[in-house]
Amino acid sequence: RSINKPLDTHNSNVNGFMNMLLASKENVVQRFIFASSSSVYGDSTDSPKVEDKLGNLLSPYALTKRVNENYAKIFQDCYDLNFIGLRYFNVFGQRQDPAGPYAAVIPLWIKRFLDNEEVVINGDGNISRDFCYVKNVVQANILAAVTDNKEALNQVFNIACERSCTLNELASLIKQSLEARKII
Repeated sequence: RSINKPLDTHNSNVNGFMNMLLASKENVVQRFIFASSSSVYGDSTDSPKVEDKLGNLLSPYALTKRVNENYAKIFQDCYDLNFIGLRYFNVFGQRQDPAGPYAAVIPLWIKRFLDNEEVVINGDGNISRDFCYVKNVVQANILAAVTDNKEALNQVFNIACERSCTLNELASLIKQSLEARKII
């Protein structure tokens, strides 16, 4: 979407983020927790992804998330607004819409298996991704909001499961799981 509509992406992600920072500053918020994205790693081939080793950005969306991280740091430096940024990796969970225009791969493939349709894997399927269950994302947000660890403040953290799998492996795992439950 950001490649097709970069201005919309900027307005939502950067201008919207700035509005939130300003409101937090004006209301003397103690801690600003925000969603970043693994997209800030861009073309980095390092594995695992480490918070301070970024690559070249690949989309306007990725740029907006990196801008947000930088703005949070500037607001901490200039206005003493503490923050914690959370870089989400491929979040999945119940009730994801497989029919949406930006459907995540897991619900999309589950639907395809259930409908007895071919699962489409772009490329050779050997590209790997780290997937993170939505309940773990919620837990990370809660922990960021309530932590007493001062060293956690003004940092950005990866929110992932620390285990990558290839798209081929993912498709196989989904199929095996559905077969084991006798759903397909």
